[in-house]
Amino acid sequence: MKIGSGIVNKKKIYDLLIYGFGQAINLLSPLIVMPYLISICGEEGLGRIGVGFSMALILCGIVDYGSYIQGVKEISIHRDDLEFIRHKLKAIYLSKFLLLLAVAAVMALVIVAVPFFSRDKTLFFFSLIMVAGQFVNPAWFFQATENFKWISAINIISKVIYVGCIFLFVKQKEDYILANFFFGAGAIVANGIGFLFIYRRYSLSFGDFSLAPALEILRDEFSFTTSQFFLSMYQFFPIMIISYIGGDFMAGQYRVIDQIISIFKSYLNIFFYFVYANVCYEINKNVARGIAVWKLYNGLNFLFIITLIGIFFWKAEMIFGYFKIDPAQIENISLYFRIGLAIPALIAISQPLRQLMFAFDQNRIYITITILATILNIVLLIFLTSASGLKGSLFSIIFIELIVIVLYLLILRKFLHAPKTE
Repeated sequence: MKIGSGIVNKKKIYDLLIYGFGQAINLLSPLIVMPYLISICGEEGLGRIGVGFSMALILCGIVDYGSYIQGVKEISIHRDDLEFIRHKLKAIYLSKFLLLLAVAAVMALVIVAVPFFSRDKTLFFFSLIMVAGQFVNPAWFFQATENFKWISAINIISKVIYVGCIFLFVKQKEDYILANFFFGAGAIVANGIGFLFIYRRYSLSFGDFSLAPALEILRDEFSFTTSQFFLSMYQFFPIMIISYIGGDFMAGQYRVIDQIISIFKSYLNIFFYFVYANVCYEINKNVARGIAVWKLYNGLNFLFIITLIGIFFWKAEMIFGYFKIDPAQIENISLYFRIGLAIPALIAISQPLRQLMFAFDQNRIYITITILATILNIVLLIFLTSASGLKGSLFSIIFIELIVIVLYLLILRKFLHAPKTE
């Protein structure tokens, strides 16, 4: 049986086009608003927005509590069992609600008590709206059931609200505090519509929610979710360190570079979840075929990513001209950007390997790697940012990503050499 015929068909192409359109809106919206935000709020304001945004994304990793990995995997495998789906939906959402309450309470104290946060407490409190929006977000369920129309719909609605509010209401430098609030508000509205569809489609009832399954999720997935929290720290904490050591202006420069690089990182995350449910499904049926499907998906995607990275490397100065960066700063920031482009190239290797870590239940080893890599990354970031500024920050991230790839390959080598499917 030919592998390509099993995964490339009219439905898959249609799903990819629908999904791709929604995600294109998702990726382009920050690029639309960022030049405007820089022109109104300056690079310092953008740096502060970025710190609040990253804080919210780290907290979102806690509230998700494994739903985007474990939840997607379990529901994708049991997609035809409606009773299982109802049970899992209610348990996951209740566990996420308990976590949301805990996160909100702890962060309220942190924002008030810690000087780094209290200097901009309105921004950080508004950024917590993003965490509430992620709690509601049903995209993990739509990914598990491969309902890409709804994923695209909620992405488009949320980003239209976000972009519209930025241009309508951000009019002076002090309005930077509203940017993350509008992002979160758009997410709450759009995700709420998606949740309402699921609520009606699967006949959920708030009256028969049981606490025991939710507590079971919190207990069973604690170690895994701890690793996801560290992964979020690994991805989003650098700007906080850069802001603390180098100030808001350096954080603003990093934010611009990271936002462009995040086009690749966000796309790779999107692609990860687009194929993850299918990879798990295929591996569950037949390991050799699953590995072949995984190689085909991710091999073609890697070629696509490397081509785009080459274009961005070549046109770096033109890109930063679009972002309204001070012309005197474009040469330096373009150099840093070209160094930073190594990051998405490496992530295009590590993300597919992470899929296999989950698909083959290597969660315990994955947890250890993630925690150790995050701790090492924070130490290196502090040292290299203090010693070499923005360049040091980027080299720190590149070095850690290389270490993670090597460790994944060592663990997965026995699975990667599965017998070929005939």
